[in-house]
Amino acid sequence: MARFDTSFDATSVGASLCAIGALMGRRYRTTSNLRSNLYVVGIADSGSGKNHAREIINEVFFEAGLAHHLGGNKIASGAGLLTALHRQPAILFQIDEFGMFLSAAADRKRSPRHITEILDNMTELFTAAGGIFLGAEYANRDGTNERRDINQPCLCVYGTTTPLHFWGALQGANVVDGSLARFLILPSDEDYPDENLAVGIRQAPPALIQALQLVASGGGTVKGNLTGKTADQNTAVNPMTVPMSDAARARFADLSDTLTEELRAAAGTAFTAILARIGENALKLALIVAVGRDPARPEIDITAADWAIGFVRHYARRTMEAVERHVADTETEAHLKRLKEIVRAAGPKGITKSDITRASQWLKSRDRDEILLTLIESGDITTGMRGSSTKQAMVYRMARWGG
Repeated sequence: MARFDTSFDATSVGASLCAIGALMGRRYRTTSNLRSNLYVVGIADSGSGKNHAREIINEVFFEAGLAHHLGGNKIASGAGLLTALHRQPAILFQIDEFGMFLSAAADRKRSPRHITEILDNMTELFTAAGGIFLGAEYANRDGTNERRDINQPCLCVYGTTTPLHFWGALQGANVVDGSLARFLILPSDEDYPDENLAVGIRQAPPALIQALQLVASGGGTVKGNLTGKTADQNTAVNPMTVPMSDAARARFADLSDTLTEELRAAAGTAFTAILARIGENALKLALIVAVGRDPARPEIDITAADWAIGFVRHYARRTMEAVERHVADTETEAHLKRLKEIVRAAGPKGITKSDITRASQWLKSRDRDEILLTLIESGDITTGMRGSSTKQAMVYRMARWGG
């Protein structure tokens, strides 16, 4: 596969996709009834400007009169998430410090149930966008706690986090059970971009505001004041079916064949859940691109298909590489992978034992020595000498340097 063009800020693109996806919610669908609900995580270091895209989206949504599509900055409970969706069935949550949130929501041993239910509900809602999400049943002895169903919910979540918090929050089980696979993981390629010193008071272009309003109105084709506005089954929800060109259809058919082969080859590994979601996520992105181009007469053409497939494939590959490098099931495995990353970060020149010690103060000396020995015996790292003819120092390097 040709190298995918990444000459853009992936985290900003991810935030934009989620924003448009929420506005499109319950208004558009593919011929296979896929919707525009997306879960995206933007990963960048602290101080990299992760909040910028979220601030812009908040501003333009308010200016366009579309703030009712914005959820709160935090989700406090699973019930709170469903209440928000029942109030506004097409909604965007933009969550900062998403790694910390995920750490709590994925920890079934120590976190209270109302927190872990958030991730459970998100998992169910992801596949319920084209149908009816059935609410929980309660005792309801006095008739005030009826089951609350949601017709065609469109939940979009854009989270931002640092690499350490995000990967530290995950365990192998989150990869295998599909929790991670539902997210598009977008690491920033430039954590510290040049500062724009010329920036002044922001003003959204009128054309952008009008375009967002047109998307939210279903391209101007929606009839009736309440069509698609409420969550229950009594309100009509009739999304526009977006056609696909023959060339785009052939491209997605080729992708399906290729992914089937890759799934068979990856059988028994943690990566099958990620591979299995690539086609679905790519088609969702192609739908969003098509509607963004022409809300009134959208079509998924070959350019939308190629871009969406390339985008999702590229970041799925990077996610699988990151899982291999960072996600662990035990504390020992986590320490081993973290120490291995210290050696990797040193590059081809290698790193001395004293520098490793300074960078891994959380480890006891004996544990550090045992992990280094394990990495040498497994062939992951090698040792060598570095320095001048009069002063030599032993260094540790990755056995297979790949950046």
